[in-house]
Amino acid sequence: MGAVMNNHPADGLLRLHQRQLGAITLVHLMSGIDDDALADGTHRCGSSTTLCGYTEWVSAEEPGLTLGWDWQLETHSPAPRVVRLGMPRTNVLVLRGELDPLPWEQSLEVMASLIDAFDWNTPAFEAVCGRYAS
Repeated sequence: MGAVMNNHPADGLLRLHQRQLGAITLVHLMSGIDDDALADGTHRCGSSTTLCGYTEWVSAEEPGLTLGWDWQLETHSPAPRVVRLGMPRTNVLVLRGELDPLPWEQSLEVMASLIDAFDWNTPAFEAVCGRYAS
């Protein structure tokens, strides 16, 4: 299923149909903890800590899709896990119809639904644990 896109768009965005997004395999590129969370020494003893970071993913094949978002460690669940915060950052503009793009915010909502539909939490959390273990 080929992508409907302009090979040299002036804005640099890929234009893809929602059905095409489901066929794209996303590969974990990197994840980390926000630097300001590491540098902030204002926590009081006994207070809860908020751990936040980022994760970046790319498509395994063409077109060259990039997708990144922020996460937060959720400690109130039975096992610690990371959850998406806010809207993603991406180079994709989702199309409705043949060439009609969704408004940017709606396009981001589609991308957020894509993120929430696959297990990104495990590889992102494992990458962060491995990166900061030493």
